[in-house]
Amino acid sequence: MYMIFRAFLFLSISLTLSSVSFAQSQGQTMRTTYVFKGYDFESQIPGFLFTNPQNGKMVSFSYNQTVDLPDFYEGLPLEGLDDYKGKRLVIDLIYMKHLCNEGSFNYSCTDWVIRGINPEGTPKTTRTITLPKVGRIIDPDGYVNVRSQMNVKSEVVGVLEPDYIEEECFYFYPCTDPNWLKVDFEYNGQYLKGYIHKSRVVLL
Repeated sequence: MYMIFRAFLFLSISLTLSSVSFAQSQGQTMRTTYVFKGYDFESQIPGFLFTNPQNGKMVSFSYNQTVDLPDFYEGLPLEGLDDYKGKRLVIDLIYMKHLCNEGSFNYSCTDWVIRGINPEGTPKTTRTITLPKVGRIIDPDGYVNVRSQMNVKSEVVGVLEPDYIEEECFYFYPCTDPNWLKVDFEYNGQYLKGYIHKSRVVLL
């Protein structure tokens, strides 16, 4: 009887853990409604303060839960949310691996990320996005050329030269050619849009 109980308990825990794991799978989306209270500048990583209208509990989203990539975010400008203080807003979230920053360099983390904030009643977006991959540069020269085409002889349109060679992470997108990765973001004052050979990157 004891063995049966232990087997049942183990099965219950396994199912619970797998359901939690499933509930936070890469690319999963979620929509929540909160009341905007204001910006949070007291924390080490500033962010946005909301309350749950169901129970009044405070909820905080940090700037590390936003992603600075073209066409990723939809909705109200994050810097203009003051106009909506005290109002109910819908927040669209997506669970993904992304970049976090605490002032020195970008590192990899996995969490719910804000995809959009809109007034209550706004229809949920139907636009799909391609989630970026996160990786580090491993070129022995300490930098990597960003090229205009998926070809080592094509024009160099920029250079990705991280300050922390061993640690700093970047966004990369898969390409039609599996030997290349696409970049599309602003870095060190330059806008980088082009291709990097996959041999120069380790994806996390």
